[in-house]
Amino acid sequence: MKLIVSGLDAAPIKFKHLWGRYVVGFKPWTHCIQCFESHIAKMVSPTMSDGEYELNDAYPLLYLCGVGQDDLKRNGAEFKQGRTNVHLPVRPRKGSVAATGSVYGVTFTITDAEAIPIQSLPDNFQGLPAKHARCKNFQFGYQMFNVDRVDGPVREIVRELRPLV
Repeated sequence: MKLIVSGLDAAPIKFKHLWGRYVVGFKPWTHCIQCFESHIAKMVSPTMSDGEYELNDAYPLLYLCGVGQDDLKRNGAEFKQGRTNVHLPVRPRKGSVAATGSVYGVTFTITDAEAIPIQSLPDNFQGLPAKHARCKNFQFGYQMFNVDRVDGPVREIVRELRPLV
């Protein structure tokens, strides 16, 4: 897989957080980046530049995430935090291309990868607080890993992926 980044050098605002993780497990009792058992894709960072970056396709899942910032100089709703975030989870797949853009004008393209749409969970999912159940990282982990209840007494990392449908 290859990550192609364009528009980042000229972006009016930089991402507060920008990371890539090779996800190998899921911790359903938490959310955000902490819910992943993962290996870092070191080339993905807030200080990276436009260009091409080789990714490791030996892992079954890669999650690219950019956390944006409020832009107080612009009053448009598209620049409110949350709408500035980028989520691009993929799995290796020769010949496929996954891509996403951002309100900052940045495009992230991953070749030889298939995008995995994140399925939303309902509010109050299994009694979780809204910020837990609405977290895109958590939603992705829940949909990809073989876990049903998230509030079990034993907190074990789930490493078994759900069967592909």
